Amino acid sequence: MNKRILSAVNMTLARRCYVLPVGVLLCCASSSAFASGFALLEQSASRLGTAFAGTAAAADDATTIFYNPAGMSKLTDTQLLVVASGVLISSEFNNQNSLAALGQPLGGGGGDAGGWNAVPAAYFALPINEQLAFGFGINAPFGLQLEYDNGWMGRFQALNNEIKTYNFNPALSWRVNKQLSFGIGADYQRIQAELTNSVNYTAVVAQGLQALVAAGQVPAIAVPGLIQANAALEGHTAVRGDDDAWGWNAGVLFEFSDDTRVGLSYRSTIDYTLEGSARFTAPTSTNAIGAGIIAAASAPGATLATGPVSVDLKLPDIATASFYHRMGQVELMADIAWTGWSSIQELRIVRDTGAVLSVTPERWHDTWRYALGATYQLNDQWKLRGGVAYDETNVPDSTRTARLPDPDRTWVAIGAQWKPSDAWVVDVGYAHLFAGDVPIRQDDGNAAARGFLIGEQSSAIDIVTAQLNYKF
Repeated sequence: MNKRILSAVNMTLARRCYVLPVGVLLCCASSSAFASGFALLEQSASRLGTAFAGTAAAADDATTIFYNPAGMSKLTDTQLLVVASGVLISSEFNNQNSLAALGQPLGGGGGDAGGWNAVPAAYFALPINEQLAFGFGINAPFGLQLEYDNGWMGRFQALNNEIKTYNFNPALSWRVNKQLSFGIGADYQRIQAELTNSVNYTAVVAQGLQALVAAGQVPAIAVPGLIQANAALEGHTAVRGDDDAWGWNAGVLFEFSDDTRVGLSYRSTIDYTLEGSARFTAPTSTNAIGAGIIAAASAPGATLATGPVSVDLKLPDIATASFYHRMGQVELMADIAWTGWSSIQELRIVRDTGAVLSVTPERWHDTWRYALGATYQLNDQWKLRGGVAYDETNVPDSTRTARLPDPDRTWVAIGAQWKPSDAWVVDVGYAHLFAGDVPIRQDDGNAAARGFLIGEQSSAIDIVTAQLNYKF
């Protein structure tokens, strides 16, 4: 390719909005920044056994630091508690006449994008006196992972999608009187993310050819042959980013009697600016014009250039109301929780130069979660638990992607507690989350560049949790 043609491509790319990579970066950043339906309640085996009913009112162990710090006023012993949860996700795409991207084979079905994910947590609670208690929790409130097979039909929209968060939560509780307690905590939270997908460089060449035709450097009649000469050119992009930020949580616990109480809790929003890089790996074209277009698109400052990127995001606030009532050997619990996902209406991606790569609508909406649970005290050593819950998705059908194919979920949970001694308490829990098939009809803003996924996503989740509590 001569210098005059290469110059024409460079100038055209510099003054145009280049559709392909903007969408690629947007897809990566959206999933890396937001776990949405993958917000994690799995911070306690004792609460899992009742499908997380009564989270802000149960207050029977140190995990209340996460759910309602006011509940520490009910703890009479110093406690050190560790939790290990395993979350098994099954998520498969069922094709319904999806369309291949320009110049590319359609590809396979993607396999099961889910797998096992570990969610650890630990808590320490220290009653200072009859009025005050201190606690410290370490947990992971957002996360999980989906990874599709290489070469699948949605590879230009999503491959690997991974997010991890680490939350450090010191807290205090204050018992005002026999009926009323308050709690407050600080949350220092760190987020790390890595997202990958394939890049359709055949579409990159096709758009570059349009620029050359407009500049009079290539005759229009030659375009089909040149696209064919650059067919099946596939590259790769990986977006990595991280940040840390502060939030807070607070709660109140009101005891009508020794057997009946209600709890209210609130976790604040957390504002992040994820900073990292977008790295592109380009294929090699044996066609001179195609190779020149790819080189121009990958040059420093061009749209497919590797370089720093950032995304501002606001994770939602969460408000929970809980009820607890004991009748002899039976405890009844209920939860209603609201999550403010409507704080996320768009995603804006920028380079370190301040240039806006893309703005895309998400239109997420607030969600509600409802849970009912019960326990039965079998004897001095054993307690049995059970619960059900309904959990709404925050993702509308119109904006659902393969990166976040989030459905509504119905929970069924069971659990048990074993007290081998006054000092040691062991809790275990299991839950199965039923999720209906949800539609995906997504071209990620450019069907030629990224194909058109048309089908349904089938999902299910299993959770197992074990918890060990030592009382001093």
